[in-house]
Amino acid sequence: MITREELYELVWSTPGWRAAPAFDVTESYLIRVCRRLDVPRPSRGYWAKSEPARALERRPLPPAGPGIPRFWSKSTRPPRPRPPRDEPRATSRPKKDRGPKHPLIADAELHFQQAELGPDGDYLKPRKKLVVDVTASGSGLAKCLAFADRLFRTLEGRGYRVVIAPTFELSRAALDPRQGTPACALWSPWRPTVVFVHTMPIGLAVAEIGETVEVQYAGYGNFIAKEEFERKKRFGPTWKGKRPVPGGRLKLTAYSPLNGFPWSREWSETAGTALDDGLEEIAAAIESGALELLAMLERSGR
Repeated sequence: MITREELYELVWSTPGWRAAPAFDVTESYLIRVCRRLDVPRPSRGYWAKSEPARALERRPLPPAGPGIPRFWSKSTRPPRPRPPRDEPRATSRPKKDRGPKHPLIADAELHFQQAELGPDGDYLKPRKKLVVDVTASGSGLAKCLAFADRLFRTLEGRGYRVVIAPTFELSRAALDPRQGTPACALWSPWRPTVVFVHTMPIGLAVAEIGETVEVQYAGYGNFIAKEEFERKKRFGPTWKGKRPVPGGRLKLTAYSPLNGFPWSREWSETAGTALDDGLEEIAAAIESGALELLAMLERSGR
């Protein structure tokens, strides 16, 4: 028998494929147990992240609501979910989210899933350089690509083509989603991802914001979040500092890829607002920006 609290500590400290055999069950069965007991689990890619990033992602155990068991034993069979999903099925998902993925996203998924971590140790660095402009950690990749896919299809639904820039004459802006002063540069594509609005190119970059957190040296070249350091009851002198760590919030930057004609707009997620909620407003702002750029070009005589 295991309590909700014990199960919560187990799934956040040990990968499911290692924890499940201790109860003589499969990992998928253990996931069903977590759902039945309303125990949050790490998202996909959690164990590939650094310890500071894991500390930020860990979600608290909610109080047991009415009808939620306080413990589980193997003799208590959890119900088989319908449909089998990690999260409840959305009931208000717009129809535009259904259907084939945008070609840029379908191509990018394979390259990013096979990517290694960059020199910063948190963000992915795909080997391919002509790929969609997305900057994400392993755990934030799916969310970034899903938002980019919905954004691209929203824009193309208005009749605007989203592609990787066909020429190096269109320049990618110097963008970094991390807060503070990062110690090293992040991966960036060779060419920007652009949407052509009224023949005007607008650069698009989707990124996972790097939140600044306090870290402490934990040995062997590793720095972990201060909360994680204290939770593991470490002691003794250690180096302390701050560093940006991907926190799961998204940021979209739309900008002018034309040298000498500056224009940009940014949208960042907040605790209560998702970027998905404002896709139509974002598309309208991008249209407006394209008209502003067109007016700049006309005034310059180009």
